[in-house]
Amino acid sequence: MVFMYNIHAFLIKQKLEYMIFVIEQKGTDNFNRGKIFNAGFLEMKKFGKWRCVIFHDVDLLPLDDRILYSCPTWPQHMFATVVEVTNPKFRSLFGGVAAMDVKQFEMVNGYSNLYWGWGGEDNDLFWRIRASGLPVVRNSKTIGRYTSLEHSAQSPNPLRFFLLATKTERFKKEGLSSLKYKVDSVTLHPLYTLITVDINPDKENTTEIISKWIT
Repeated sequence: MVFMYNIHAFLIKQKLEYMIFVIEQKGTDNFNRGKIFNAGFLEMKKFGKWRCVIFHDVDLLPLDDRILYSCPTWPQHMFATVVEVTNPKFRSLFGGVAAMDVKQFEMVNGYSNLYWGWGGEDNDLFWRIRASGLPVVRNSKTIGRYTSLEHSAQSPNPLRFFLLATKTERFKKEGLSSLKYKVDSVTLHPLYTLITVDINPDKENTTEIISKWIT
């Protein structure tokens, strides 16, 4: 709710037409941010013909009014971290807050569904974008300033670096086009629409799922 009360005031000042969808993972399976965003993307399309989508972690609040939440021409990383700007190793980050044209997100086949646990899915999306011939635009570190709310840590994905090594080999077949999920509930609240999804409806072994795509 802290995010909602802050982000609505921020977006209203920009005079935007928008909806906020909160996508929640059902059950106790290991967290999978990529699958959650893919499912949310497909479900939000049922609520209107949207030009763009912003994938937003709920623990981040924008601090600078120059951060524009309007639709970008090219995929845009809005959250500029200091480590990303100063260390070339982290230039493939595309997490935190990222905006994309709906057609461009479909072109890159969305996020990978294979990153169970924390880390890797945003880097994977960056390389999908580049492999599709699209540039990535970033806010400067003086503009893309966000504050982070306290939140519980997620278990790191031990296979994230191994998966990243196969990123461009599988992105056309693995992602939105291969997504399996089931909507558990849709609740329209005054400030947002809550969609709860089961992202492993067949109760598959996640290790076997990953092995199928990288062998």
